[in-house]
Amino acid sequence: MTQIRLLLCKDCHSTEVLPEYKGDPRGDTVLEYAVAKHQYPNGERHFGRLYPVDGVDEDRWHSDSSARDEILKRVWQEEGATGMEPWVYQAVDTLKADAMQCWRSRNRPETCSDFHSEKKLLTPPTAGDRKAEGMPKWNKSNPSGQRYLCDYCPIRSVNEQKVRHKLGLYE
Repeated sequence: MTQIRLLLCKDCHSTEVLPEYKGDPRGDTVLEYAVAKHQYPNGERHFGRLYPVDGVDEDRWHSDSSARDEILKRVWQEEGATGMEPWVYQAVDTLKADAMQCWRSRNRPETCSDFHSEKKLLTPPTAGDRKAEGMPKWNKSNPSGQRYLCDYCPIRSVNEQKVRHKLGLYE
């Protein structure tokens, strides 16, 4: 039985299946190709780890979803993940990157006139689906459902400190 290896990228929060390789690691062209995709625009490589998976070949990996899910859960827990699916981490990382881009595009201000404004409100792109299913429009006024791009921006901590100072929590 040919084993597989899992390449975990901690920056992308992704997992790739690689075939088993025995020999000089410098000759592992499959690994080198897979790793080359995981780098920043400046050429700096992402952090990751390679896991050998004993007793599982590619056919079983693709056909046995319960075994695959259990292996992924165990591996990500070893990496310090909280048990959420990797796509959750990818979504949060994307929001952080978008917020940083917004902040930088404004020349890194210490205050922001758009903080928690209507145009920074994150709304689901489900209007068409909701209408087709006969569901009401998404309720923007529901405070528990409101998330802003600003919640992932450095300005948020500045604003939180101002609110806490007004409440007398720093005295």
